[in-house]
Amino acid sequence: MKTNQKSKWYKLAAILIACSGLSAHAGEEDGAFLDPAYKHLTPPIVNDQRPLEARNLWLEGLPQDMAELSSSDTTSLISKQTLVKSQIARGTCSIFSATAMAESMLVIKRGFANTVDLSEEWLEYLAMKGKTGDGSHSYRNFNLLKRYGSPMESSLPYIGQEWKETTNFPLQKERCDRLKEFAGTNFYKSCLLGHRDEKLIQTSDQELSNPESKFYDLQFLNARTEAAQLRDQEFIMTGGYYSVYSTYQVKGLLRQGIPLTLGITFYYGAWNHRYSDKYLIGRDYNNWIKGIVGYPEAGSKDAVESPKHPAGHSILIVGYDDNKVVTTKVKMENGEEKEFTYKGVYYFKNSWGTAEFGREFSLENESHPGYGMITYKYAHEHGGFYQLPLAEKITQ
Repeated sequence: MKTNQKSKWYKLAAILIACSGLSAHAGEEDGAFLDPAYKHLTPPIVNDQRPLEARNLWLEGLPQDMAELSSSDTTSLISKQTLVKSQIARGTCSIFSATAMAESMLVIKRGFANTVDLSEEWLEYLAMKGKTGDGSHSYRNFNLLKRYGSPMESSLPYIGQEWKETTNFPLQKERCDRLKEFAGTNFYKSCLLGHRDEKLIQTSDQELSNPESKFYDLQFLNARTEAAQLRDQEFIMTGGYYSVYSTYQVKGLLRQGIPLTLGITFYYGAWNHRYSDKYLIGRDYNNWIKGIVGYPEAGSKDAVESPKHPAGHSILIVGYDDNKVVTTKVKMENGEEKEFTYKGVYYFKNSWGTAEFGREFSLENESHPGYGMITYKYAHEHGGFYQLPLAEKITQ
């Protein structure tokens, strides 16, 4: 079992913020914040019948016959993951899954230790440039990592506060309030979302290091310099294709020990999210703490009510098992509770900390708090898979 000191710190910070009355999210200590609904998800082809050459795209080093195994070595791939983190009170799940993906690929392809810790604050800042609403997606995030790289968490630590129009935090006032003068522009809103002025990324080193400049920000300058170094030395891509279009390829990559991100349309009941009760969908708290994600059955309250409150979520897929059976109880529209059984799951690393979702998740008698499993049916019908094609490090 991994001990996540960072997640514990996040949890404490969230509680302190709530107790201080400074957060709009008081009482929501289990985290589980979401992205806005994703607009361009491409569900994978299931039982791909295309020619072998097309199906084998990106599957380097595998036997030509590609005889599918019924499961991947999930335990091995989990051992190459960094610690489970927490978004705290921000809708930054795609940022966390992309960062987890980048960290994992640095371990797998570039020889880093699994203690590497990249900055989610940096990637969220980049993703919010020009935005007036929160939320990103894997394709955008991977492009930003490719273009700008990433500093370490210690250089630009994550701030779990969601900044609002009303100034509640000293840093918010210091960094963003001066942008209110730009009437009719989106600079202020972008700063609230990304926690810094979007113009900093294009500001010269001289201005960032000049105490007399309105752009003075040594922390950002140092982080930007570190990010560029990591980009040039380690973020070397083998191609520009991120989407993975078939389950054949998804499973092939997982068998190679390569994780993927999965962006999904969010169904509160399938996840047993805290809003399931709020929306009268019904919640199985036992499945929540075990990290079990079911499926929004036709005719269920989940299938009817969740689309009225659209959201998205992004996770890091670390394995699959064709034979794993999941049983869920689902509340139907007429109020009847039905039991459904599904065969086949993907295992995933989440970004909601370790204290609530998946705190009792285990695999092969080993505990992995903060991880979970999602049914094939849900992932295949309501999700899209993405890879980060980082190059192998060449050793002399």
